[in-house]
Amino acid sequence: MKRSIIRPGQQKPYAKATRREVEQRIKAAAWFDLNCDYEPSLVYDFFREVFDVEPRQIARYLARARVHEGRETGFSGGYGTSSY
Repeated sequence: MKRSIIRPGQQKPYAKATRREVEQRIKAAAWFDLNCDYEPSLVYDFFREVFDVEPRQIARYLARARVHEGRETGFSGGYGTSSY
């Protein structure tokens, strides 16, 4: 069995998530994003405990969930229009 390498700045060995794990995490992130009355710290704590991921990865899953749901921030889809 090949051992994972811990690179400078890493806190633990890196193991790439499977496609199924990624989809599961995106669904969880979308659920939290739709129910936005949750504190961000609670969301991050949940992801750390359940999925054992770092804060940077959690932010990526939340962003991917927003894009997947079509709720990208700052772009309304046309030139010269504002989303404010």
